Amino acid sequence: MNLTKKYILLLLVLSLAGTACKKDFLDKKPLTEISADVFWKDQNLAKAYVNTIYSQIGQGFTESWMSSVVDETYLTWSRGCEPITQAYITPSNLGRMNGAWYGNDYRNWGTIWANIKNCNVFFENVDKTTFTDASLKNRLLGEVTFIRALEYFDLVSRWGGMPVITKSFNLDNVDEASKMVRNTYKENVDFIVAECDKAAALLPVSYSGQDIGRATKIAALALKSRMLLYAASPLMNKSGVDPLVGYATPDAARWQKAADAAKAVIDQATANGYSLYNKYSDVKANYTQLFLDKNNSEIIFDRQNFGSMHYLDQSNGPNGYGEWGGNTPIQEFVDDFEMADGTKFDWNNPAEKKAPFANRDARLYATVLSDGDPWKGRAVEDHFNEVNEGGKVVLRGGKDTKDGPSSWNTSKTGYNVRKFLNEAYVVDSWTFTGASAQNWIWFRLAEFYLNYAEAEYNLGNEGEAKLALNKIRQRAQMPLATESGTALWDKIAHERRIELAFEEHRYFDTRRWMIAATVLNRPATGIVITKKLDGTTEYLAHTGTSATLVEDRKFKEANYWLPIPQSEIERNAALKQNPGY
Repeated sequence: MNLTKKYILLLLVLSLAGTACKKDFLDKKPLTEISADVFWKDQNLAKAYVNTIYSQIGQGFTESWMSSVVDETYLTWSRGCEPITQAYITPSNLGRMNGAWYGNDYRNWGTIWANIKNCNVFFENVDKTTFTDASLKNRLLGEVTFIRALEYFDLVSRWGGMPVITKSFNLDNVDEASKMVRNTYKENVDFIVAECDKAAALLPVSYSGQDIGRATKIAALALKSRMLLYAASPLMNKSGVDPLVGYATPDAARWQKAADAAKAVIDQATANGYSLYNKYSDVKANYTQLFLDKNNSEIIFDRQNFGSMHYLDQSNGPNGYGEWGGNTPIQEFVDDFEMADGTKFDWNNPAEKKAPFANRDARLYATVLSDGDPWKGRAVEDHFNEVNEGGKVVLRGGKDTKDGPSSWNTSKTGYNVRKFLNEAYVVDSWTFTGASAQNWIWFRLAEFYLNYAEAEYNLGNEGEAKLALNKIRQRAQMPLATESGTALWDKIAHERRIELAFEEHRYFDTRRWMIAATVLNRPATGIVITKKLDGTTEYLAHTGTSATLVEDRKFKEANYWLPIPQSEIERNAALKQNPGY
């Protein structure tokens, strides 16, 4: 989806003219009036405008991942995570959840609303465009309908009900905009679902050439599935919920809508060439490449990189390799990877404690870099060595500990991320060819088997739930689930935690399942590994001491939703604040 220089220049002129000061706007005929008349007549420029809307879609590859505000990772330098992890978030301080620090994720309140306005501007002007092919107009309408729905979902999933705005605002109607009230959660869900249906009817199932990466019919159905799954969940679907953040009355039938929507994604996707990525027989290699092999069969929609760089690899690799040790897995997350035989890992099992990284679910080795793992030509050194100096035993850290280079970039957990990273990345290569170029995946097929499993379980259809769940476990070469009752639910929830790790699902799963008050209200810990003089290796975890404590985390009931930014409340007093703030 490349823009020509001519289109970029014209869009820049429109943008600059649109942000001119009020005095200039009133003193002379604005450039936007002249340019817009020409601009919207040209179907190529209309298409270029849609491309700019794509470029504003949010992504997760910033310095502070969303995984670092839940029980997946810890960010070495915080970067706005602490207000969330330590529960002092306020309307005036939303931390990284209102846009990640250092690296634009296009996810803050203002950026999302700006792109919603961009979408509304398109809808208001597209009928002025002369299209030589009517199908192109319909497709662009479908694409922008999907993007606006996605932007709304990004708001609603974090803040609850939003004002449903389907027109742009300018100097002529700014007073109206300042009095907008929040629609209910139900009205937002209904709007997003209807928009997804509308988009699905207008969009093709796939693209080729330079159009790969645009929204498809399957992407619209995927967004609908995720929205309906969230809407059916306990947080929103229980008695006594404020209508701004849930339904006035619970209804178990919402699970049927979620099941039907997930099944529609699976059926449409598999009928049109999508499939679970299974290119390599080795699970570690397969799970690794799933996130590096662009436009593969599993990806339903991703935020394309548009040729611009980000520093995913530089900011997250181990410090001993010249990287920055950013988002680092915590012990509670690593512990949850099963043994290869499907049993739970147990620190109280002497054999497992002696070799905690052996014989685990192979996805662990593609998700987390642990001590001894091969990486860029050597083994990771997250351990300390006992050294006998003059009859006194002292400790010397390995290359990837605080005793290695850039001690300030050392993982405090004893682990580094492996998922998403490209081992071929050249450290400090601040050029396009050497910089990270991974796309951020919004939707992939595996999620919808898990969505379907969850919805069917909640409908009491355990057989269907197990069939869907086992599609994912079979690909991971893990024993198939045979459990029933709450044990089956534990397996479904576990599989989402492992398969979808770091993909921004855990933040919402812990909230919509209402388990955040338990799993996010406990310390985040790490591991200390010591290679002793007698040739043994000691692994210390969950000691209850400062040796393994990484962060003392907290969670409050109000934190199930984010507070509306104080600046927005001051701008528009009609915006009601969320409960607890």
